[in-house]
Amino acid sequence: MTCHRPNLRFLFWVITCAVFTLVDSLQAQTVILHLRNGDRIAGAITSETTNSITVSNVWIKELMVPLAQIEKREIAVTPAAPSIAETNAAVAAISTGTNKPTAVAPLTNVVVVAKTSPAILALTPPPTPKPSGWKRWKGDASVGTDLIYGSRNSELFHGHVALTYSQPYQQDPKKFFRNVLTYNAEYGKTDGTLSANRMDGSSKTDFDVSKKVYIYNLMGSGYDQIRKINVRYEVGPGAGYHLFTLTNYVMNVELGGNYQAEYRSDNTETKNFYLRLAEDINWKINKQMSLVEKFELFPQANDFSQYRARFEATFSHSLLANLSLNLTLLDQYDTKPASGVSRNELQVRSSLGVKF
Repeated sequence: MTCHRPNLRFLFWVITCAVFTLVDSLQAQTVILHLRNGDRIAGAITSETTNSITVSNVWIKELMVPLAQIEKREIAVTPAAPSIAETNAAVAAISTGTNKPTAVAPLTNVVVVAKTSPAILALTPPPTPKPSGWKRWKGDASVGTDLIYGSRNSELFHGHVALTYSQPYQQDPKKFFRNVLTYNAEYGKTDGTLSANRMDGSSKTDFDVSKKVYIYNLMGSGYDQIRKINVRYEVGPGAGYHLFTLTNYVMNVELGGNYQAEYRSDNTETKNFYLRLAEDINWKINKQMSLVEKFELFPQANDFSQYRARFEATFSHSLLANLSLNLTLLDQYDTKPASGVSRNELQVRSSLGVKF
């Protein structure tokens, strides 16, 4: 019987390959190193010596950790990816709504690595603030006096107040409902004789029906003792057109009807229907100066040769934020006034105004 001595060279190569394979598999393992200071480092081992371990992860290519600083190491378990069949079954269960909760066995030896991420805030645009009722009101008031003392003494006092209410439509904020209230008063004496005693007020309401067109209704009443008008009133609807709506220049034109009645101190009265043709301008010339102008023409409906007209223009110069110096030109004309009263009346007034 012949005995063959084993091939030592072949056995050496087999053992060497096994050792390298084992070392390579250990180096490829993903581990979690628990350090003595409480920190943890996760990564794949790239090399290991008697004094240190070198790991690599997504944050750093090579990190050498001394063995003296390692309290323990733990192999990180990578969960197996679900199969295509399992994924399809889960999607089908979710879409049909028939999936039922599955009892999950309690997990052990799981290392939870907390990662702090910045909080994500859902930013929603703030709601558009709705102006309160008082903020929809704007107003201006002015008072003035003309005093003359000499060979002839004259005292004249006058005042004006205007309140404007504007409310945008909910469905279209570029369209508005507006109401303008005005009040004027004047009183004066010349050499002790009454030379001015007048008061009147008006209310004008308009609605925008389109970007340019609006409809309105105008009402007014008052008296004028010097022009022998005990009481007068007017009412009438109409339509208007925003001819210009620039940032510093606004112009409107209007056409409508107007019913006017006057009860006079000479025991006469007038009641007539008139057409109303009007225009108004609001011009912001610059930061300090502005011009407000208004003209109304009332031709009598059954006789165009009889008419009334009113023109008013106020030039304002700003003194402070809401305080201004005003110069007003007022002209009124009536083809059929009361007996003994001039057809035309022209006034030039100065006043101090405030806006609020």
